[in-house]
Amino acid sequence: MSKTLPPNKPTDPQLSIFYNTTHMSESELQIRRVAASRQNTLILRFFQDNPQGYFTPFEVQRYANLGQTPITSIRRAINTLTDAGLLIKTDRMKEGEYGAMNHTWTLI
Repeated sequence: MSKTLPPNKPTDPQLSIFYNTTHMSESELQIRRVAASRQNTLILRFFQDNPQGYFTPFEVQRYANLGQTPITSIRRAINTLTDAGLLIKTDRMKEGEYGAMNHTWTLI
């Protein structure tokens, strides 16, 4: 059975993680945490809406209409959701952007 989150209210503090690698101020860090949490929620909802699917980060970006979101943010969100036990990284590979093979993720 899959875990679900209420709209815009991640229940796991791990879903609000933002990695402050550039030493932002506390106010800027709070803004980034909110954005990261929102991205996590949108991506989890995408997987919940497509529970049988296996998607690469580039496919999530495309099909979830997150084209303005950097692929690094998509990957961060997918990894955060995986670490939280909501998604699983699979051995299924698909050709992605730039001709490289990419792993896929699916809803647990």
